[in-house]
Amino acid sequence: MSDDNDLDTNTLLGLGERIRNLRVERDLTLAALSAKSQISVGMLSHIERGKTSPSLKLLDRLRVALGVPLASFFESHGDRSAEEGTITRVGHRSTLAFSKTGLTKELLSPPGHSEMEMLMLSIEVGGGSGSDPWRRNGEKAGYVMQGRFELQIGEQIHVLEQGDAFQFDSRQPHWFRNLADSETKVIWIIRSSEAG
Repeated sequence: MSDDNDLDTNTLLGLGERIRNLRVERDLTLAALSAKSQISVGMLSHIERGKTSPSLKLLDRLRVALGVPLASFFESHGDRSAEEGTITRVGHRSTLAFSKTGLTKELLSPPGHSEMEMLMLSIEVGGGSGSDPWRRNGEKAGYVMQGRFELQIGEQIHVLEQGDAFQFDSRQPHWFRNLADSETKVIWIIRSSEAG
């Protein structure tokens, strides 16, 4: 297991509790979630108690095992407005920052249980998605707001710059990295056809 994508300490606040609440809501023991996610009971316990920072890959495994969208890990369970599920106001966006890979994900779409999620990815100089390729049943699309980045889909490498857009079948292995001398920002849309 790689720790490439460790969350910033501030981001851990509340994440473990949200994961525990999602597990309990589904009547899953730590052992049952461990079996579904292929994450050890000890690691899950540490994540739930905020003692260990889960990587982006571990969050994705938990998302699938719990049958929830990635947005569930961003959500706070505070007061809910009448706009919930429809609108996300600029001052109320949640973020997950992965310091070791230089990647911050800001949830743009309203928290909910949609098959589609929209994120703003901020990729630091030299940052990216990590060394292991990603795969997810569904589609991904995006628009480069600022900067320049490399997107590899299968064996094809694409260099995208400000104003460029993309869309692909996300069952193909894929990863990305910032090629610019400054931060790159990408609107990233995920439509998932798998549970969670």
